[in-house]
Amino acid sequence: MSQPSPAIEPARSRPPDPAQRYWTSAGLAFCGLMLCVHVAAGLNSAGIGDFWRDVYWATSIGHGERFPLAGPQIYQLIELGPWWFYLLALPMFATGSVAATAAFIQVLAALKYFLAWRIGTRLADARLGFTFAAGLALAGWSTIPLLFPSHTAVVGTAILLLGLVAWRCGAAFSGIDATWLGLASAACLHAHPTTATYVVGAALYVLWKRRSRAAFGWMAVAAGIAALSLLPPWLEPDTAVDATLKPVAAYLGTDLGVQPLLRIPGVVRSLVTGGAWWGFLLMTPWNVAGARIAWWISCACLLVAVAGLPRLLRRDPRLLGLAVAALLVFLAQVAFLVLLRPITPMWMVPSCLPPLALAIALGWYGWLADARAAVRRTAALLLCVQAGLALAPFSLLLRDIHALRVMPGVNPLYDVIERSDRRVEVAVPFYPVRRIDRLAAFLCRPLVLHARLAAVIEPTLGSPIRNACGHWPELRYGGVDGVGAHVAGLLAPAATASGIAPSRVVSRMAIYDRVRPIAPVAGGRWMPPRRLQIDPGSAAGPPRASEFDFDAAGADVVVLTNRLPNAAPMTIGRVTAGGSPARLLYDDGGSTLYRCAACAADASVHWQVDVRGIAGNLDLIVLPHAQDVSGAEPDR
Repeated sequence: MSQPSPAIEPARSRPPDPAQRYWTSAGLAFCGLMLCVHVAAGLNSAGIGDFWRDVYWATSIGHGERFPLAGPQIYQLIELGPWWFYLLALPMFATGSVAATAAFIQVLAALKYFLAWRIGTRLADARLGFTFAAGLALAGWSTIPLLFPSHTAVVGTAILLLGLVAWRCGAAFSGIDATWLGLASAACLHAHPTTATYVVGAALYVLWKRRSRAAFGWMAVAAGIAALSLLPPWLEPDTAVDATLKPVAAYLGTDLGVQPLLRIPGVVRSLVTGGAWWGFLLMTPWNVAGARIAWWISCACLLVAVAGLPRLLRRDPRLLGLAVAALLVFLAQVAFLVLLRPITPMWMVPSCLPPLALAIALGWYGWLADARAAVRRTAALLLCVQAGLALAPFSLLLRDIHALRVMPGVNPLYDVIERSDRRVEVAVPFYPVRRIDRLAAFLCRPLVLHARLAAVIEPTLGSPIRNACGHWPELRYGGVDGVGAHVAGLLAPAATASGIAPSRVVSRMAIYDRVRPIAPVAGGRWMPPRRLQIDPGSAAGPPRASEFDFDAAGADVVVLTNRLPNAAPMTIGRVTAGGSPARLLYDDGGSTLYRCAACAADASVHWQVDVRGIAGNLDLIVLPHAQDVSGAEPDR
């Protein structure tokens, strides 16, 4: 390995510090802790549409069935290369497990902490390695790979890998180095195109360091590798895709450079302190007062870190210059993001975090390198407080979630500038990916799925069933028609609230074999996803009002589910049984359960249910109160 560039090589005249061994152990322990937290939280996440799209294509590749040339699409403008799909095909081929693939993504995301530790150690010593790794654990923002577990989860890892490779190329630039630089640049661009500024910056840094004709030649090789990685989608023409993508002229006219001078300060403020606020307010079990106290402590720790930057002037002026450069890169990257879109969604901001984390880390280093032991110990304590607070939002995904907190009227996930001091709790039908593989093995025969079981399986695009059963699913999602038995599934709290014992419990999903479907006539049918498709194919058309009339026994339970709430929300109007309002038994934000409020168990009761939504995405069934549980199985 080449030696680091002299411009940032630490001075070698300093006497060895006996505390370096301690800081090395602390840094590696922290990185290991973050790796474990990422994997555990990833296994307990529910996934998003992008994740299931990635898993579908990885499954198809892993089984040798489909070999796409196009990858994830960005803002309906471009398609990236398919390399992310092929990367995920490795764990899918090796394990056949969706949970293992989710863990693999989080391992890649957590590698950024180890890379930051390595970079900080080479820049100065093990203290800066620890502070840089801890600086990446920004409260709230460090959970982005878990909230959006797709290619954007590895943006930080790709940027830091590019930094290490560029550093090496600045010391020695050969054909092998150019190849690594091209591959690292391609990794950045495929993590997210917002990293293009880092790719250009790395190239300029290497050319400035080498300043030779040969360097320009090798840089052309690196640029060619990165450019070729983006070529495959252009080799797979598709008229339907061309019609789906947003015209460049429309993007330039409506999305580019909207009020940048007003939005840049808001995005900077959000990235510096806003992530901690929504992280504490929405992702911890703390009340509002506790979240506010934690936020003030986090801000105070940040101010202490900033106050440590001037101390670098006496310690090592080059490190102070590096801190200033990191802050300038951070501001430039924020401006770049603001120019790209009229809003700044959370999944776009990871490219801003590495330089911000480095500046914070150098501030802490200014204190930790102080000659006075009391100052060093106080700074180390405050740094640990900041790192501990950053871990608090991860607690949301380390347990089963029954309700999510949201800010009424604003959505910081969609636009990071938005902020509120209020929150409300919304019930959610949470089912983690670590249970999907076991549930899929139960679905190998033709079935018509209903209720929460249909809503859990349909967004997966069938990948877990392909892995567990050896074939793509022969399933229908909801509906009266369909080949195969009708089965319904409820989450454990809903099953308990219904008062009806399930036929069996599979991976904590209560399964009911006796189901009477009411509507719609035809539900969703499994179809191989198309290029650019993220969500399952759903019934077309706008939401409309629908009224359903049917009869049921007095003790039966009516279950109404919106299988695909992301396609269109469902508004429930009147629900009556025997002419009176039905009793709501349970509502988890996706399925609602009703029973006649005052009816004899065997009485025939006329029901009326009024809803507004896409009719094909609804699922209305009756669970008879007398279920055959003779073959009931324990949870497995």
